[in-house]
Amino acid sequence: MAGRTSEKGNTTGKTIFCFIGKVIGAGITAFAILALFCVFYYNPPVHEPCGNGVTSYVRQADTFWARGTEGFAMGTTDDNGYNNSYPAEGRKTAILMMGSSQTEGLYVNEDDCVSYLLNEKYAEDGSSRYVYNVGMSAHTIYRNISNLENALKVYQPAEYVALETGTLAMNPVEAAQALNHEMPDLTAGSGIPALEALEKNPYIKLLYQQYKNLQSQNNGETDVTITENAGYDVFGDDTYAATEELLSYISRTAEEADVQAVIYYIPDMTLTEDGSYECSASVDTRDTFAELCGKYNIIFADMTDSVEEAYVKEHIVASGFDNTTVGYGHLNAYGHELLAQCIYDAIGEEEQR
Repeated sequence: MAGRTSEKGNTTGKTIFCFIGKVIGAGITAFAILALFCVFYYNPPVHEPCGNGVTSYVRQADTFWARGTEGFAMGTTDDNGYNNSYPAEGRKTAILMMGSSQTEGLYVNEDDCVSYLLNEKYAEDGSSRYVYNVGMSAHTIYRNISNLENALKVYQPAEYVALETGTLAMNPVEAAQALNHEMPDLTAGSGIPALEALEKNPYIKLLYQQYKNLQSQNNGETDVTITENAGYDVFGDDTYAATEELLSYISRTAEEADVQAVIYYIPDMTLTEDGSYECSASVDTRDTFAELCGKYNIIFADMTDSVEEAYVKEHIVASGFDNTTVGYGHLNAYGHELLAQCIYDAIGEEEQR
């Protein structure tokens, strides 16, 4: 009797262990399938410390990336961790681009990115100019101004430094932080070694990004990689003074490096219910900013008119994707083409004067 009881106990124990083993095996299999799916759905290279002050962080160098959360895009980072797939072929950098995820081209294929398209345009002209892109997510114009001196020292562009902005009437608080090099830190990772190792798994990357998005929403933060401060885009005495200070600094720093400064404006556009496509900055705001740029010898490339014209004449929106919200979000391939043409034209017009 005791023997039978023992046998039943052993059988029950084996059944439990077998069940636990199946559960663990199923979990591992499911995790592996999700990770494999995310290789092409959401697989950005993790951020790593930059080290030279050009940006607050870079992405893993020489690493394949893919995203399907906003549009569908893929590419490979260069040996510095930036998005530059157009072959330099021994040419030195003539134009250095600094910006946020818009400039980085996060959600378009690498050969649809603004810097790639600019390189194509100059190559078609027979020019030896090379455009190098250090755009990085969450790097607003304030952060790039704070990093401007380092960027010019490290990459030493021969002709131009071009900075992205989504804001024209600059925030006085952030302007002061930029000029005093007191911008809040951007961490390259979670700071937890074990978690940072796990973050290299595509599925873990997606979960961690969702956690950060939820954390930002709870803190009342906005996605600075899409729009910097659109609601503040009205000039008052304080914003005018802050803008003038920043432009003066950009002009002076560029002049010391013997390059011409360019600022290119990516407007925050809204597709309204009545079908109109509206810019966050009024014509007066844009004209005032253009006048200030002229005062400080800065080329201003404003893509607003070309974006509006493409919508009216060709029914094309520059932002948003079929799998998200049309008309909202990051620049799509049309937007990058319009931006590249805008910068190309602005520089060309200045050179013909």
